Amino acid sequence: MTEQSKNSQAGYAVHAYPLGDLTRPLPALAAFQSFVAAAQLGSVSKAADHLCRTQGAVSRQIQQLEAHYRCALFLRHASGLTLTVEGSALFTVAVSALTLLVQHADIQAGTTTVVTLRLPSTFAIRWLLPRLPDINRALGGVELRISTSANDTPEFTTPDVDAIVVRGTGQWSGLESLPLFAETLTPMCTADLAASLKSVADLSRATLLHPGHSHEEWRCWLQQVGARQVDASLGLVFDTLELTLAAAMEGHGVAIGDPRMARDRLRAGTLVTPFDDVAQNGLSYFLVYPPQRAAQPKIRALADILLRLARED
Repeated sequence: MTEQSKNSQAGYAVHAYPLGDLTRPLPALAAFQSFVAAAQLGSVSKAADHLCRTQGAVSRQIQQLEAHYRCALFLRHASGLTLTVEGSALFTVAVSALTLLVQHADIQAGTTTVVTLRLPSTFAIRWLLPRLPDINRALGGVELRISTSANDTPEFTTPDVDAIVVRGTGQWSGLESLPLFAETLTPMCTADLAASLKSVADLSRATLLHPGHSHEEWRCWLQQVGARQVDASLGLVFDTLELTLAAAMEGHGVAIGDPRMARDRLRAGTLVTPFDDVAQNGLSYFLVYPPQRAAQPKIRALADILLRLARED
């Protein structure tokens, strides 16, 4: 007869966990760590570098898991590793078990679970920061760390970023992308400058302020309103929407961007929208992360609160 657990603590129902099952031989914890690292990084050599182990050691530990579970865990390609169906199932279990162990170790050590989010600077300043109290409440004891980048390509080549907010189409191979909201475009400027813009054609005499080198935002809006007489290639170019809006507020010209990112300035009247026309450029803001991280509680909590706030917005 299998001996039952006598643990009476909360979460341990009497007779729910046979001691014989809990103490039967299992692969070493280090093997699961090697497996998870190789799955997330897509490479045995990268996993070895991350874990400060030799490539041979990581390979042997993954082979031990495959021998124990009697199945292949990875499909091996010239470009790297991908999980098999059996590997994906084990990955979910392994991440969950390792997460619980890490969280317990953090609690015992008095440290905090951290989730690092990278996002565009204007999005961080104008959309995320006003909602930071709600986000922190939803994350509970998870510490949110924020970094900014102007790069619209989601890259997870280093393990120090858990998730990224990216502006784009959502078509990033091998990544999970959750749409937050679609970007809209409309001109914005000071009230004095707006008074001189009686029609869209008057923009040909104004300085256009561009939030990027492509000039795509102004080109998209002008095309959709049929303003062919206005040259979208002219004007001043900035590297962020935040700087573009600041220049517009100082009276340097007419900015183009998503009014969500200028909501406080529009409410205060330091910026106004001289025209009612709003264009969509087919781009949206997405929360992006590797699919292997979807099971992590901190990623689920972050995704849930950002999606809820985006829907409320």
